[in-house]
Amino acid sequence: MKTVLTDTNIILWTFNGGPDFREAIAEAMPGTAIAIPSCVISELKKLETKDAKTALEFCSDMEVVDIGNGYADDMLFEAAQNGNVIATNDKDLLYRLKKLNLNALKIREKNKLIPTEGN
Repeated sequence: MKTVLTDTNIILWTFNGGPDFREAIAEAMPGTAIAIPSCVISELKKLETKDAKTALEFCSDMEVVDIGNGYADDMLFEAAQNGNVIATNDKDLLYRLKKLNLNALKIREKNKLIPTEGN
């Protein structure tokens, strides 16, 4: 079973007018597991915004996986090279993933996720 790892911006999307990211991922890629990288949890903690705090509570019962320490985008890029699908709306990260034809999900039409061309 493939695992979808979420970037910080996908989690926060739920609290900025987007749908529940878990439902959006399940619709875009049925049958996949969803996990939150520990480096993304760290990013959310550093933000200290109301949305970030709410997101941390929202994700508290989800699986958290350790994909390494460091800059979250770099860790997600490495995780994609190991077969994980990355859910992100970060243009730089999406570009890096696309260059290597790695799997990703990105936001489309502000309310759904779609697979990138590499899928």
